[in-house]
Amino acid sequence: MTRSALPVTTVERLSSNCIDVLELKRLGLLRDHRTVLRGWIRWPKLTRIIGSRYSLELDLGNRSNQHVRVSWTWCHFGGWRPWMYCPYCEKRVAKLLAGMGGYCCRACIGNPLYASQTKSTHGRRHFEICKIRLQLNGNASPSEPFPSRPRRMHRTTYEQLKARALNLEMELPPKLRGKTIDYQSLAYYAP
Repeated sequence: MTRSALPVTTVERLSSNCIDVLELKRLGLLRDHRTVLRGWIRWPKLTRIIGSRYSLELDLGNRSNQHVRVSWTWCHFGGWRPWMYCPYCEKRVAKLLAGMGGYCCRACIGNPLYASQTKSTHGRRHFEICKIRLQLNGNASPSEPFPSRPRRMHRTTYEQLKARALNLEMELPPKLRGKTIDYQSLAYYAP
């Protein structure tokens, strides 16, 4: 296998198995009483998550449990927003990514690149076109017809995204329109 064919670890690939504090809040794990979540498909590395208002306990299966501290900050328009602290460096973060030894912040994993940073200039254009098409609930391929406006999207937003995508497509060389699509990195941006 050549060096360029090796998969690059990107933030998007790691984010497919990340723990997002706002998602945990929506699931009801950050309440005053102890709550247990078992067998969730979203996090295959975890057998259960035990949550309370100020802490999380991540059960990593046969390995030891991982404890994550949670804090809350007041929002300017009312309400409170939760934050997690990385178990290794104690940095306040919104997402913990799956690493080799459990879950940690992006800095502790080694600051992986974003998928767009691993691509050439034309590759970034192709990636952004695919991203916009996915945001519009369409097919990611630039060779397919442009998707129609999704339900409940403002017309001006749709027109701006469409204009951006069409301008990028005009700048894209014709041979790159049929380029294979990096669905693993684009899965992070799919609605």
